[in-house]
Amino acid sequence: MKTESIELHVMWHIDALIHAFPVTIVTTIDEQGGINAAPYSLVVPFCSSPNNPQMLLIANKNWHTAKNVEATGEFVLNYPTADQIKEINKTALFYPEGVNELEHTSFTTMPSQFVRPPKIFECYQHIECRVKEIIKPSQAQLNFIADVLDLSLDEGIYEMPRVERIKKVNAPVFLGVDEQQHHVFGRISKIETFPADIQLGK
Repeated sequence: MKTESIELHVMWHIDALIHAFPVTIVTTIDEQGGINAAPYSLVVPFCSSPNNPQMLLIANKNWHTAKNVEATGEFVLNYPTADQIKEINKTALFYPEGVNELEHTSFTTMPSQFVRPPKIFECYQHIECRVKEIIKPSQAQLNFIADVLDLSLDEGIYEMPRVERIKKVNAPVFLGVDEQQHHVFGRISKIETFPADIQLGK
């Protein structure tokens, strides 16, 4: 099989790159206390130590989410199910600044424990975050390294075996955009397990 190198353009990570991303809805508040919600997939654990748990959120500096996080230093990662894809996509629509996207969906909110932005009640998992550091790898991008203040799941999920948890939450994946600029989502339809020989230092 021959391979070919391709030229990278703006948003190459959701166009040229074939990659399955997680799906979150990030809730923030502006300086007046107004709620903003938007879907984000460039979200990964940054520090895996339980003594210093951190998440990395990558955003365009011109988007409302980035402006709010930069101004207030707080955000919540809300994890929806694959059955909520239509509602997730509604939060991706461009509304004027100050509009609460959740009011245009069936999602509702509940208070967070440690930060001002609310959690989304219908999501199965939430991570409350406070910004520790901001990295600017380009003129348009902001990388928010944030301390994890609280990680919560729907009651009973954590007690399940790992595979049963995965089946229960039915998490979607984001697969980029197509030629018509439509968001491409997927579902995890098959789960397999294999023995792992995990050794420190291997």
